Amino acid sequence: MKRALKFASGLGCLISVAGPLVAVVLYPRHKWLFAFVLIGFAALWLNRRFAKDPTPQALADQIERLLTGNYAGWDVDDFEMQSIRDSQLQDLHRRCMNVGPPEEWPKLNEERKNQLREIIVELRGLDDTRKAGAGS
Repeated sequence: MKRALKFASGLGCLISVAGPLVAVVLYPRHKWLFAFVLIGFAALWLNRRFAKDPTPQALADQIERLLTGNYAGWDVDDFEMQSIRDSQLQDLHRRCMNVGPPEEWPKLNEERKNQLREIIVELRGLDDTRKAGAGS
């Protein structure tokens, strides 16, 4: 089963890359359709370019939800895949990921859970510091 899923995933990636190229060759009079592929890449790039970093408080809340097991849907994937440009937040996010995969955090031993709790405290302190700096 695992092999079949891996094959299907690879096949899907191949089709998504090769499909537009084959279409340009097979339908040379309709090359304008290839523009949709470029528009798709442009939309993805713009989304990443103008995405806002989470606040330290929002990141702390995410980590806490994952740690307690109160998450649903795509919360784990959203946490793992979010791109953070702020170097402090990025460092704290990496430290969380080094503890282990988020879906396993509720099952961790107390020592490793405490590492995550310390990161949550750091994030909330960072949020307070930034709010105090912005208020001055």
